[in-house]
Amino acid sequence: MNSGMRKIFVLVLCCVMSLLAFSQEKFEGDVSYVKTTFSDTIYYVYTIKDDCVRIDEYNKYKRPTRAYIINLMDKSVMVINPNKKLYTQLDTFPVKDEFIQNMEVVHTGNYKYINGYKCTQWRVKNYEENTEISYWMAGDNFNFYTPMSQVAMSLEDHFLFYKALPQSKMQGVMPMLIENKTLLRAPKSTFTIMAINSHPVDASVFNLSQYQKFENLR
Repeated sequence: MNSGMRKIFVLVLCCVMSLLAFSQEKFEGDVSYVKTTFSDTIYYVYTIKDDCVRIDEYNKYKRPTRAYIINLMDKSVMVINPNKKLYTQLDTFPVKDEFIQNMEVVHTGNYKYINGYKCTQWRVKNYEENTEISYWMAGDNFNFYTPMSQVAMSLEDHFLFYKALPQSKMQGVMPMLIENKTLLRAPKSTFTIMAINSHPVDASVFNLSQYQKFENLR
């Protein structure tokens, strides 16, 4: 290999290594969602650092109502009452295989651009629940979302239905829009991302030392 070819090879190798490093980089920062239903509006801020996710919930007046701290390593969920400075651990249960097997999953091939991302549509139907949830998925370094959804299945239907998606294809992706409807397409709720902010997060936001443990918070 002559010196010119060697330089080109080294340059290409460096580019490949840089791309691999970027693809393995974990997202750190916050993601803001708004949930709309026929009768209410709820706001959420997801704060992410390493293997921890904090979900802060606000009512339609943007006043804090509760928060969750999800540990992706030990798969625990802590529920916080921010107004009374109390917390408790949420019991989590595995989903029965039959429930997942009764779901119909369709990768529609439809796509649209949301927040600058090309989002592809996945639909999950459950006839017993009379529910169809559509996920408009965007790919990036959102490595937290799929493992978070597996721990947080008891919090929202869309986390539970997400379990039916092919998990091997859900690495580094996150839904920019989630549409929950009946099988006759009557809307139940819509989750929409309002903002994605990548920035360093202080680990203290996951610290429970300022709260008192309470066994019957929920």
